[in-house]
Order: sequence, then C-alpha cells, then structure tokens
Amino acid sequence: MATRTRRYARYLPEKKLEISLFPFLSIFLSVMGVLSFINILSSIHTPQKIEMATQLEQGYKVAFQIFSLPEGIIIVPPVSRLEDLQQVIDDTDVRDEIASIIVQRKQFIADLKAYKGSVDDFAIEPDIDKISELLKEIRFINEEALKHNFLYEEFILFGIYPDGGKAYHKVRNVMARSQDASSISVGLEPLDANWTLNIDGTPTIKTQQGAQ
Repeated sequence: MATRTRRYARYLPEKKLEISLFPFLSIFLSVMGVLSFINILSSIHTPQKIEMATQLEQGYKVAFQIFSLPEGIIIVPPVSRLEDLQQVIDDTDVRDEIASIIVQRKQFIADLKAYKGSVDDFAIEPDIDKISELLKEIRFINEEALKHNFLYEEFILFGIYPDGGKAYHKVRNVMARSQDASSISVGLEPLDANWTLNIDGTPTIKTQQGAQ
C-alpha cells in the first residue's frame, strides 16, 4: 500500500525547463518594422514602371487595353496578331476592313510612343460614339477569328489609376447598353499613382502624380 508521502508526491508540480521567446519575437518584429518602412519609402520615392505592351496575351486571348485616369482614358489596342488573322481570311472586303483597323491602330500607337509630355495630357474624355465603335470593332474581329478557326480573341483590360473611376464608369455604362459588348470579356487591374507608363522600351511617359 502506497504511503501518504508517495500519494502526495504524485500531485506535486514537476519542474520544467521554460524558454522565453520574447527576445526573439522582439527582434523579429523590429526587423519587420524596419523592412516595411523601407518598402514604403521605396514606393514613394522610386516610381515603378508598367509596360503598356501593345500585345498583352493570355493564351489565345489578347488584351485591348484601356487606361483610366482622372483626365480621361488612354487606349492601347493590340496590332501584331491581327496581321496573322488577316492572312487566313479569303473575303476581300473583310480583309480590307481588318487592314484598315490595323492602319488606324498602328497610327494610334505611333502617336502615343512619340508623345513626350505627361500622359495625363494625352488622355481623352470617353466619347460614347467612339467607345461604341471600338466595341463593334472588337466584336467583328472576334467573330471573324472564330469563323475561320483562328485562335485569337480580344478582351478589354481596364487599368485604373486613383481618381480614374469616373472615366472607367462612363465606359462601362456605354458597354452596359451595347449588344456588341455582351460577348466581350473584361479584365480589371488597379494601378498605383506612383507607377509610370512605358511602351515597348520607349522613353518613359510619367503621370503628373508619379513624376518626380
């Protein structure tokens, strides 16, 4: 029979080795705070570059880019693969129409690349008729590509700067009332005010917010 001393010994607390993590956590949090502070300073004083590539692809889908700024929108349409689509079309009228679209888009890209001022000044107020024409153009291209079993589909990719919501919603309102827009996919990319825009390696075009 166990003695009273042994019975009491069962309930005595055992001495355990305890290690405090406070010094480690204190150092870890301090380092994280310093790194976060450096990251914030870097984002403020070192504007990043965003490539406004004229051919932004995701598989067979190609982006028709619309950048929304406080002063309006900048359109960056795709071009290069349209020339491939043109080659597989037999109908002369359709080929000529696509050729006309290619010429217009190339001219627009050339004007944007040649522009040396603030990108805010290049932005234009969304025009209902112009947006409607662009939607019809994109639908026409997508239907011809589908008809000829050509793996190509344009979708609209919005890049929205801070305070660029007004122009974005104006375009979206036109799309909401357009039958041509019903078959067009849409993507959305929020942009930081400190980011700058750069097209295919040409000199950087800075926004007024991001210019140093």
